[in-house]
Amino acid sequence: MKVNHIKINGCNDRKISIDYRFKETQKSLIPIIYVHGFKGFKDWGASNLVADSFANQGFLFLKFNFSHNGVTSKNLVDFVDLEAFGMNNYLIELKELGIVIDWLEASKLNIQFSKLAVIGHSRGGGIALLRSAQDQRIKNTITWASVCDFEARFPVDVSEWKETGVHHILNGRTMQMMPLYFQFYQTFIDNKEILNIPFQSQNIKQNVMIIHGTDDQVVPFTDAEFLVSRITKSTLVLIKNSGHTFGVKHPFKMNHLPNTMVKVIDASINFLSV
Repeated sequence: MKVNHIKINGCNDRKISIDYRFKETQKSLIPIIYVHGFKGFKDWGASNLVADSFANQGFLFLKFNFSHNGVTSKNLVDFVDLEAFGMNNYLIELKELGIVIDWLEASKLNIQFSKLAVIGHSRGGGIALLRSAQDQRIKNTITWASVCDFEARFPVDVSEWKETGVHHILNGRTMQMMPLYFQFYQTFIDNKEILNIPFQSQNIKQNVMIIHGTDDQVVPFTDAEFLVSRITKSTLVLIKNSGHTFGVKHPFKMNHLPNTMVKVIDASINFLSV
């Protein structure tokens, strides 16, 4: 298994950290780009085991950190840059997924770029869907526990947020109070049409597989049902008795994946192998 690590330029002169892996004996690889979610990062939990699972089946699996996700190129697993986290927004993430696709397209890797797939988890699923609606270089899209509407996840009353300029959320794992500056909301309002998942879903022409756990307490499976109702060429896979991260947590100390995540991977690989 060959694993490569690189950095490319993202938004606001910040770096996007990337790793990608593949079996060196495999030729003409189908590329997959994985998009992490909110309070996530490319090395969260069992991400490397997940990446290995796809690479062992003949895919090139690429995962990356959004430049404003709060980790840095020098510390890939801790939220040491909360200022960057606070300045993140959906538009930055949408642009940076495009930047990663641009890099992959221009690379000289032995891939079948015309079969490019994007997998997004949670908020990353929403970003993957929005990118698919505007970027026909993406052949197939898969969401894992995706949100269906960014606007619905904002507070009903944003007046205090606007007045103070910042809203803090607790990271239950690290116990950090993580800032979201008001620009996060304002950028969404200013770019509402292109960031509107329910509206943009009708523009998605790709084949889409929507995978969701029936016991997801973070993003209910009704979000998945809504997405299926909006996206023409979509398939719904419900993972019974599974939560938002399909049995994975961070840090992940086992050397094998939980059965629920194995089911997610198997469904994804079968979808991409058709």
